[in-house]
Amino acid sequence: MATNSIGINVDSQKIIENFKVNWITIAIVVLAVLIIILIVRAVSRRLRALIEKKIGKEKIEIKKRTFTFNSVLSNLIIVLSVFIGILIIAEQIGISILPIITGAGIIGIIFGLGAQSLIKDLINGSFILFEQWYQVNDIITVGVISGTVERFSLRTTVVRDLEGVLHYIPNSEIKVLSNKTTEWARAVVDVGVHYKESTDKVVEVLNLVFDEIMTDAKYGPCIIERPEILGDGGVSELGDSAVVFKIICKVKPSNQWTIARQLRKRIKDKFDEVGIEIPYPCRNLYMRNDG
Repeated sequence: MATNSIGINVDSQKIIENFKVNWITIAIVVLAVLIIILIVRAVSRRLRALIEKKIGKEKIEIKKRTFTFNSVLSNLIIVLSVFIGILIIAEQIGISILPIITGAGIIGIIFGLGAQSLIKDLINGSFILFEQWYQVNDIITVGVISGTVERFSLRTTVVRDLEGVLHYIPNSEIKVLSNKTTEWARAVVDVGVHYKESTDKVVEVLNLVFDEIMTDAKYGPCIIERPEILGDGGVSELGDSAVVFKIICKVKPSNQWTIARQLRKRIKDKFDEVGIEIPYPCRNLYMRNDG
């Protein structure tokens, strides 16, 4: 018999003998844990599909919080099931679990296994959860990674980017985070016109586009506040080849990119219709003939 550094008595011969005697019980415990994991994951997927179906887009924040709660709860049940299974198996093979269930024993095991980073992940994950930094289905940026939160647990955050790549981010690595879909967002569009164009006419045409998109059955409901030209119809920049107007539009979360694209398309079409020129960089070349 030997005693390891965390105070747990280890007798390898006794463990082997206990395993031979109790292998059926151990197998049942392992099978039970696997079944629990499969059931929890199946129920979690079913609940996610039900939430997606029953909660409409008008309650997007409630939907995202429900997704987050579902993700955290399912992961927590799985972790607890595995932990309890390990304790039962340890008891069956004759390892004393008393040092494990005491506070000092847990700390000794954690630091003995070099799992300080795990503790940091769990602590930071708890802060993220309670302070509501983001929810499942939010679009976030962490460092150089941007994408949609697909899953969240107290240990990791899973983000899928625009190309479909799945990123697993330990919660302890999240120092600075940007959430692009909290409560509301803003579509921002820069529009450049030729210097020869009348600014009053440009403002008039842009307002026509704003009226049209607000009454659109598909895109109107996505907009919280009517689009406007920043600066009360003023000019944002006198560029090298264009007079620039900046358009802003307050929209529902995650709709800023769609509305911005629609505004660009409609402005281009309307400008073509009324004859307003959108300039592009050009260069005049003068040739001098000394002869």
